[in-house]
Amino acid sequence: MTAEFQGLFLILSIAVLAPLANRLPALAHVPIVAIELVLGVIAGPSVLGLVVNDSTIDFLGRFGLVFLFFQAGFEFKMKELGPGPLRLGFLAWLISLAASVVFVAALWAFGLVKAPALVALVLPTTAFGVLLPILRQGGELNTDFGRHVMGAAAIGELCPLIFASIALAQEKHHLHQTVLSALFLLIAVASVFLLATLRSERLSAIILRWLGDSELLPVRVSLVMLLGFVSLAGVMGMEAVVGAYAAGMAVATLVDGTRAQGLESRLKTIGAGFFVPIFFIASGVEFDVPALLSSPGGVPRLLLFCLAFAVIRMAPLALYRGVLGERDLPPFALLSATTLPLVVAISYLGARSGQMSAENASALVGAALVTVTLFPTLALSARSAARASRPPDAIETALGRFSDAIATRVNDLLAAAMRNLPARW
Repeated sequence: MTAEFQGLFLILSIAVLAPLANRLPALAHVPIVAIELVLGVIAGPSVLGLVVNDSTIDFLGRFGLVFLFFQAGFEFKMKELGPGPLRLGFLAWLISLAASVVFVAALWAFGLVKAPALVALVLPTTAFGVLLPILRQGGELNTDFGRHVMGAAAIGELCPLIFASIALAQEKHHLHQTVLSALFLLIAVASVFLLATLRSERLSAIILRWLGDSELLPVRVSLVMLLGFVSLAGVMGMEAVVGAYAAGMAVATLVDGTRAQGLESRLKTIGAGFFVPIFFIASGVEFDVPALLSSPGGVPRLLLFCLAFAVIRMAPLALYRGVLGERDLPPFALLSATTLPLVVAISYLGARSGQMSAENASALVGAALVTVTLFPTLALSARSAARASRPPDAIETALGRFSDAIATRVNDLLAAAMRNLPARW
């Protein structure tokens, strides 16, 4: 028990150190989650060996992942995002998914992957819950740029969430899992609509009054809802994060736009103050750098997946030329390619079930760590330069040309496919 408390003490010490480090001028544009991940790697067995990912930290980290998606659920506000960003986000995700399928099919043909469906699903994911604090930190959350990023991120997280459980099902149970997934989604949507009918000024007044009591009953009820949806998702073969997302949307339905919206702030305090940092730091601790470096194909695969995350999210950039400036497109692609929680969850479950090789799972998680650490930093720096009307530097210029080339090439391929489609029919 003493060792478990010591490990937790070290992880929470890192959670305190990360925001302090973020206040240093050299790290001011680096997202806090990236600092937490890097410090976790340094403190973990890969470098200093101060912290090991024991059963206690592993459970708290997994609950932190659940809480991250819970927060994302009640941060997902369709009215604030607007139909335009969500519609473009859905079209962009479809194009990215198509590009991912083509890329993974090539890897599968060369025998580099044995779970093409899982890998193709992982590559176009976006971390909605991770980007929220990053955009808020960068002052971008309420801008047109931020709304379009969040629209793409919301779809890039929701759609893979829905299909993940089906892809992870055993080969003979895909249809069965599809039915169960559809039933769970029906229950979740019905619950949200039912809660919407219960929302009233009287209920919000009751919630507000109870939030002032020492028992904080609304917070306890919210946590019961979270665990209830997570448990129901598990019973129906869905991933826990799907249930957490649904629970977050249910809580938001009750309090969003009412005087009781302070409940969300209380829940964010629990998540951001304790559980969510543990997830990111524990992810860094768990990441096995020596195993990745010692594997003959480990580093090349990691670099290949890093490139794939960026390229696949650059494919649909042409959709945004009418709503974003030219200098906004490369940062948009980098932020859309920022991912981690779903990659960790799907890769871990795929490796555990034997559907994904351990080497590919490690490379995917490593590449996702790079996207969270590097991509937002580059994107926010480019956005700062654009807002200050500074001329683009060499990196920004190269990134812009590269994204243009990728988007143009994908558009040419899609146009050629559409021209050939009637002839094949």
